[in-house]
Amino acid sequence: MSQQLRQLKTRIRSIEGTWKVTRAMEMVSMSKFKSLEAPLKMGRNYFEKVRSLFNNAAGMEFSLRNPFMSKRKGPLGLLVISADTGLCGVYNYQLIRAAERFLEKNAGQEVRLYVYGRKGAGHFRKKGISINHVFPGMHGRLSGNFHVKMFDHLIADYLNNKVSELHVAYTVFENPMKHRAVVDKFLHVERPQTKNSHFILESSGDGVLASLLPVYLSSMFRLMLLESLTSEHSARMVAMKSSKDNAKELMGDLILLRNKVRQAAITKEVIEIISSVEALKG
Repeated sequence: MSQQLRQLKTRIRSIEGTWKVTRAMEMVSMSKFKSLEAPLKMGRNYFEKVRSLFNNAAGMEFSLRNPFMSKRKGPLGLLVISADTGLCGVYNYQLIRAAERFLEKNAGQEVRLYVYGRKGAGHFRKKGISINHVFPGMHGRLSGNFHVKMFDHLIADYLNNKVSELHVAYTVFENPMKHRAVVDKFLHVERPQTKNSHFILESSGDGVLASLLPVYLSSMFRLMLLESLTSEHSARMVAMKSSKDNAKELMGDLILLRNKVRQAAITKEVIEIISSVEALKG
């Protein structure tokens, strides 16, 4: 009985340690998630305004000589925005599956693979899939121009005709409990179908687009990264909360079992004492 009590106490201490760790990780993820909510909202609003300007300008007459809007032949490009660390539920799995479905769909065509985050890079290397470039992750940290180096590298490859199109696999944040892994086309930019006649351009359509397109693409790319980072931290927050709650529930069950075992041991000892006393009375 004493050995069983010792084993139960050891298990309770172990699970209590797990509960403390998962609670701390939940609080850290919650703090990072909260710090990204405002930038994500502002990023979405900013991109909507830029997209509205682009749609209005692109609806005017221009020559389509802009390299960002011209179709070409060549390899496809795919950027996968994954996490640097795990413990975030199915976040990385859903994203990698979306990227793999894209690769399967374009199996007959050359695809140049770009990966952000160690989890995605490790997965594709393990499967023997060639990676064109791995961008160092920031472990979910956010800085003012965190997207610029990656954006410049991808734009340079596109302008140098290393890829004819560029697609991005990322995660769209909907709410703390829900996010979607998607693959969206980034380049080339499709011309809007609507015509706008109520805008007057002081410059030529080509000149306006030449100035507006880099801003449009940069804001779109930054928003994709913000969506992914927010989704990652919310997924980790939910996963750690679930682990913490499970540990607490298991710890409660073990404490109850320990108390029952201890009570049984006390009852047994009392019975043995009473039996000994009665035996001595003869």
